[in-house]
Amino acid sequence: MLTKVLGTTQVLTLSGSPQTVTVVNNVQAGPPNVIKVRIATTQPAFIDFGKAANASTSMLLPQNTAEHFKLDSTSTVSVLQAASGGVITITPVA
Repeated sequence: MLTKVLGTTQVLTLSGSPQTVTVVNNVQAGPPNVIKVRIATTQPAFIDFGKAANASTSMLLPQNTAEHFKLDSTSTVSVLQAASGGVITITPVA
C-alpha cells in the first residue's frame, strides 16, 4: 500500500525494555487527535498505543511486517522486542 509520509520516521533498535515514542505528523491528516502510522519491523515485536508494551497483553507484530494503524486518542507508540535484535520504524502517514 502506498501512503504519503507526513513526518519523520523514527528508527528504534528493539530491546528487552519497552521504548515509547511520540508520533508527530507535520500536516494534520484528519480530525483532531487522529494520527495514522506505518510500523515496520525486522524482528517480531510487541506493540501498544498509549501505554507501555508488554509480552502478555500487547499485540505481536511478526518479523518482516509493515502494518498501518490509526491512533484515535493517543500519539504514543510503545514497542518491546519479542526476539533478540532487529529494528522497528514508526512513520506518520496520510
